[in-house]
Amino acid sequence: MVVCASDRTGAVMNQERRPIEETVSAAARLRQEIKSLRGGLSQAKLAARIGYTRQYVSMAEREGHNLPSRDLVAAIDAAQGGGGRLLSLYEQARQEQRRLRQRNRVGAVPLDPGAGSAGRRGAGRFIAAALDALHRDYQAARYHAVEVGLPDVLQAVAALCENSSGDQHRRALRLRSGVLALRAKLATKLGDGVAAYAAADKALSSAEEAEDAIGRAAASYQLSCALLKLDGIEDAEHNAVESADLVRGDDPAGLTWRGSLTLIAAIIAARRADAAEARARLDHAELLARRLGRDGNIGFSAFGPTNVKIHRMSAAVALEDPDTVLALGEQLDLTAMPEGLHGRQGQYHLDNAWAHGQRKRDAEAVIHLLEAERIAPELLGTSRTARRVLEDLMSRERRQAVPGLRGLAGRVGVLA
Repeated sequence: MVVCASDRTGAVMNQERRPIEETVSAAARLRQEIKSLRGGLSQAKLAARIGYTRQYVSMAEREGHNLPSRDLVAAIDAAQGGGGRLLSLYEQARQEQRRLRQRNRVGAVPLDPGAGSAGRRGAGRFIAAALDALHRDYQAARYHAVEVGLPDVLQAVAALCENSSGDQHRRALRLRSGVLALRAKLATKLGDGVAAYAAADKALSSAEEAEDAIGRAAASYQLSCALLKLDGIEDAEHNAVESADLVRGDDPAGLTWRGSLTLIAAIIAARRADAAEARARLDHAELLARRLGRDGNIGFSAFGPTNVKIHRMSAAVALEDPDTVLALGEQLDLTAMPEGLHGRQGQYHLDNAWAHGQRKRDAEAVIHLLEAERIAPELLGTSRTARRVLEDLMSRERRQAVPGLRGLAGRVGVLA
């Protein structure tokens, strides 16, 4: 970590003398002020008043989510008579975000066009290390950390591409494809299909220019995910199936990406209620995982036999088959997966929670939701499954019978 001495100046302060409101982040105070200004007005009614959907208002108030857009903040401020307070807090929160990014950046790399070949190789190693660290954060469901760190890496890789040529330029393009694929992955997780599609498309172009077949497969996977987020299910399926067919070789990377693309194609088939096709694709992915021979994480794909089983559970959720989800859950050993895959582990618990909820086993559903929150707290704020389950549980709430439900629903934003 590179931190200038000037960044540390005045960092140590007497906390007892600092006003209480200064110890709370501006982002948190912005959320509180939005909720306060809303008063007794429901999120849906406020959203209708300012011309947004309820989800936008909900995300603006939800802890752990990204900052809302400036336009949304301005609209709420004007509609609810904030007198500019919300906009002031928004600007403070943006400044906080920039300072946090500066403190957490992996390191600053001067990419002087005249730095020479050795300097560019050093920059490439920096970007690769930073990208690996961000991927690990993503797989650990630390999405805010990825959001904070990603802009610096994007800036560094853009400079490297601009100031390199020949083989170094092709390596830079491969790095650019990887960074943009991660950007697409994060945007998909946070519900921004438009940004996800744009990033995945650029990642694919970079991989093709670099003649990187594996990078092309990884970018194509994210492109299918983005298309799904945009409700382009036919295009998503066509892209996944076609891209899987293009992956050649029985080396570990080839098996991994052919298997990963087959898994997303299986989930798509399940979403369009084609159980037979989903099962056939899952069986094919399982065959590829067995040939791989282990629960791996090549290219941060998490592909392997255990991940195939988790996808079987998710496909059963899409097919609305809770009994299969529960049966598969009993067979699955999460300890077989590589360390750090908290997002995958959390998804296992979310799928189990859905299945128990469908069978009206509310206490068991809450236990799985709480375990998902313990493992991957940021996952719950992005998961449609979590919200669906909590909304169902709250609709038939019996507080004494389901301890912990209301607190969890409040933290996820379902009670607002």
